[in-house]
Amino acid sequence: MAYSDPAAESVGTRVRRARKRVGITQNELARRVGRAQSWVSAIENDSLALDSIALVNTLAKALRMHPNELTARPYRGDSPSQDRGHSAIPEIRRQLERYDLDPEWTGAVRPLPELHAATERARWLRREARYAELAEELPALLSELQAATHLYAEPDRSAAFRLLGLTYLAADSVVYNLGYADLSLTATNRVRWAGEQAGDPYHEAVFTYLRIRGLWASTSWNDALAVLDKACANIEDDYTAGQAEALAVWGGLQLRAAITAARKNDADEAWSRHRLAAEAVARLGSRQRTNYYDLSTNQANVDIHGVAVAVELGDGPKAVQRGEAIRLPKDVQAGRAGHHHLDHARGLLWCGRRDDALAALERAEKIAPMLIRNHPMAQQAVRTLLDLERYSYRERIRRLGTRMHIL
Repeated sequence: MAYSDPAAESVGTRVRRARKRVGITQNELARRVGRAQSWVSAIENDSLALDSIALVNTLAKALRMHPNELTARPYRGDSPSQDRGHSAIPEIRRQLERYDLDPEWTGAVRPLPELHAATERARWLRREARYAELAEELPALLSELQAATHLYAEPDRSAAFRLLGLTYLAADSVVYNLGYADLSLTATNRVRWAGEQAGDPYHEAVFTYLRIRGLWASTSWNDALAVLDKACANIEDDYTAGQAEALAVWGGLQLRAAITAARKNDADEAWSRHRLAAEAVARLGSRQRTNYYDLSTNQANVDIHGVAVAVELGDGPKAVQRGEAIRLPKDVQAGRAGHHHLDHARGLLWCGRRDDALAALERAEKIAPMLIRNHPMAQQAVRTLLDLERYSYRERIRRLGTRMHIL
């Protein structure tokens, strides 16, 4: 049997190969995804782009595969410098798997204030989307924090578990954004476990915020909304009382619900959830400057999600309109800013503004290079611009395509 390299194939070729593997015709695949046979043919011939996460997930479900298999993630590099971040994944995986075993840390465990500072650096690297550096530093920090939870007595032990939970959250960001969905699920469960050990009253809600991405991958939109609503109901008393952490978590959950509803193609529900998130941020007021649980529940992120919701609904003009109205603050997280400029670029591309779309993609990559180079929708946008290549931006898009290992 001959095996092919999925990363070397086009998206259309991967769709065709997967369809044949499950033994269905183009007509049957079209029926499963609610499209015409001609649409499936265009996808398989690469004359139509898979430029929507919801569409990728829907196709993957119909073809009995994970979306990452369809998009050929993770995108590994061909040299040590290009593969930074990815090469640290095995050791991160090992640390996540041995969370409940005896510590293997052999050195002296630093005092709690120093561990707090180290955790703050990991959180900063996460916010700045500097995944290569973060991935390389995580294994040692996870190992030392695990040792601290065994060594310290209360109340320092609970504090160490809180730091461990934040570091697990940073690990989740690395593995999820680099394309390791299975490991992200493991990291998400570690965040939950550490929060429970620390006695954090919102650990289940934060876990829900993270686990929703797995339900997105299987297009379980109604299940995702039900889980989010349950999490909101569980913290409703604290939310009503105006507790800052509850307001932040509630707002984050509603932003997740807005994206979920948009991918379900329910515009009314999506914008309703977006408004609920905005209400939570308004109630936070000046307290939104405190990044509770690293959820970025603040006005800038609500504005960024306004563009994202429009993109997920396939509304290019609204995405462009909202994108052009936003003035991001200088201190906005690099990861958030990178996502925003990518979404804006996709809206611009759908509106035929190719030069502007390329400029937005370049801006996104400059701010958060590893995030953008490893994002399937950024990869697709660059491929589309290469296919529609213009003289005015030929060299720029080819350079971007080279940096993203497309050319």
